[in-house]
Amino acid sequence: MSNMYFEDHPTDPDKVILRKPRHEDDDDIQEYKRPWVGLTQDELNMIGDSMRTWNSWTITDVYFAIEAKLKEKNT
Repeated sequence: MSNMYFEDHPTDPDKVILRKPRHEDDDDIQEYKRPWVGLTQDELNMIGDSMRTWNSWTITDVYFAIEAKLKEKNT
């Protein structure tokens, strides 16, 4: 990085600051994003079957079951 330079510290005369130029966006650099993986119909059926066998399931229980399965598949 040939464009780096030192600058006096604004409040402490015994220190200096190393300044580096900011990187400009480079089209060659790509961020990898994993594709989203949703639930299959079989997985949704499995959650639905569990709900039918447990009469005490609440909407919160269903939410957490779906959330846990999605986290499992996407991490």
